[in-house]
Amino acid sequence: MQSWTLLTGLLLGLACCTLSADSNGQSGYMDVSSFARVGTTTFKGSKLGVFEIDGVRVAEPRVAFQSSCSAVNFNWGYKKYQLTLSIRIDPNALRSRKGSSKKVGRVSIIGLNVKADQGLSSRQSGLSVMAKVKNSGRSVDLVFLCSSFRRCQQLTNELVSNPSNIGRALQFEALGRVGSIPVRFGFRSSANLPRLRCNRHRWIVFQRRVDGSLSFAQNWDSYVKGFGNPSSNYWMGLDRLSEMTKTGEKNGYALTSRCRLRIEVQSFSGRKYRAEFRMFQVLGPEQQYRLRVGLQVGVGQRVSGHNEMRFSTFDRDHDTWKHSCSRKFGYGGWWFNRCHSVNLNGAYATDRKITNNPTYNSFYLHRKFVPMQRTLMKFKC
Repeated sequence: MQSWTLLTGLLLGLACCTLSADSNGQSGYMDVSSFARVGTTTFKGSKLGVFEIDGVRVAEPRVAFQSSCSAVNFNWGYKKYQLTLSIRIDPNALRSRKGSSKKVGRVSIIGLNVKADQGLSSRQSGLSVMAKVKNSGRSVDLVFLCSSFRRCQQLTNELVSNPSNIGRALQFEALGRVGSIPVRFGFRSSANLPRLRCNRHRWIVFQRRVDGSLSFAQNWDSYVKGFGNPSSNYWMGLDRLSEMTKTGEKNGYALTSRCRLRIEVQSFSGRKYRAEFRMFQVLGPEQQYRLRVGLQVGVGQRVSGHNEMRFSTFDRDHDTWKHSCSRKFGYGGWWFNRCHSVNLNGAYATDRKITNNPTYNSFYLHRKFVPMQRTLMKFKC
């Protein structure tokens, strides 16, 4: 069973209210304060209250951060960037004392509410937090949804450099069941501060082709928004690609991008090629998503001819040729020059006998255009 709890951070730094998923049925929960508190117990250094509920003594659950922190990625369901932290919930089974007639038990965890203070809301305006309970209530994915990639990056940096700020800004309320009675255990801080190892520099795939089942002969709007399936044939979208490779400014000048680009391709004969660039950036819509790449190794010398080129599709021509390169060579979108030495978004070759045709998704290798069976483009910053 998985349950979701949604908390929305308000734009002006106002106090946040908890909105709960209907599947939790939270309107029927009894507050733990309505039951007799009969003592305390210590578990992993945390002092926890013990309550008698329906004749059974249970300890309140312990909520603690774990060390894992995911890289920022895109949540297609919510259309926002997300950062995920791992949280553990310990139901804490009590031990029965010899000769005692009192029954002891443990709480069955059903859900987790999250509440952020005003400080977190004002630092991260527009931030939302979701708690996804899994593993029969023993663990939780704490998912931060961000209005932009940069906002998630800022949150990641703060989690690593100042974990106490985040730890103090969040409170958790465990929702559980003791026998047939649903109980809410009240908001409290986590039992520890997050000491995180965040995967901040993983490779992010923005183009992938595995077969010819999806046409890349898409129009301008499709290339801007993105299309396909990230695990199969896929184009991330120029808007997101531009935002995720964007640089800041210092003294009025744009900083050099610290992103790297890697291209991995495989021909129909099974030969594999790879190129890596030490700088990679896609500019914004005002520049027609101009491509910038730096020093490279491997077959990348062919890609350097597309440096500083604007993006073109069959319905938006920004190349340097007097005609449309996209219309001439497969109707795919690409950073065409006059026209290309590599075009990984060209038509997919269905005939393996094709050996030298620039219409298809191909690299110019050994004085001919070699069609590719599989292509992958990815970056990390």
